[in-house]
Amino acid sequence: MSSQFLTMTRLLFAGLILLTLSFIQGETIFRIFKNRQDAISLLVFSLVGALAVQLTFLMTIEKSNAATATVLQFLSPTIIVAWFSLVRKSRPGILVFAAIGTSLLGTFLLVTHGDPTSLTISGSALFWGIASAFAAAFYTTWPSRLIARYGTLPIVGWSMLIGGAMLLPFYAGQGGDFVITGNVLLAFFYLVVIGTSLTFSLYLKGAQLIGGPKASILSCTEPLSSTFLSLLLLGITFTVSDWLGTLMILSSVILISLDSRRRVITHQA
Repeated sequence: MSSQFLTMTRLLFAGLILLTLSFIQGETIFRIFKNRQDAISLLVFSLVGALAVQLTFLMTIEKSNAATATVLQFLSPTIIVAWFSLVRKSRPGILVFAAIGTSLLGTFLLVTHGDPTSLTISGSALFWGIASAFAAAFYTTWPSRLIARYGTLPIVGWSMLIGGAMLLPFYAGQGGDFVITGNVLLAFFYLVVIGTSLTFSLYLKGAQLIGGPKASILSCTEPLSSTFLSLLLLGITFTVSDWLGTLMILSSVILISLDSRRRVITHQA
């Protein structure tokens, strides 16, 4: 099963689940299509956000492993703060500078083990990993206005469904290339329901209850758990440089969260 076919089916089923939940909750899921500008914005988000973030992440796993893919995608908070600093022409604070520095150094250690003349992962894995981080940054920032106007579940549900539908003309025929077994169905159920729909909903609920900065810090357990599970279940080895690079990238997320909290406190004062 290719990453493209898996992305397509994952998005289609997860989108249907989220839209069904939204409809059950009484939300008007088709309202966005009455506004042409918002509908176009949704299409952009579906392609560059929902589709890109899922496809680039799975392609990184295909070219390397789940632990490396998860860690590289966590460069997205640094990309976001660097982008907004450039757009707003504002000088980043010391914590943001430190976050950018630690994320770059962490990436360097992760992909070179400290030797700038060689790569420990393939060039294609590095490309898809960095693309995954940029896609995740876009996915996080682009839909804020749409979500405020139409709600989270309708926007994310439609973006996943539309993103998956965009791949249908190219990869729908791959469905007959593998044998459907109980293990395949169980893995697919876990990927779509638990790994996409349930995880997304729980993260949003947690962020609503404890706030964005704390949620970002707690989400740092994802790459760590992914790494530990890869070591235990898949036999992947991590060197000291890999661990140092991972911890430095995760520390950049914590630094950004601390900077956001400091700004909130300063604004309230």
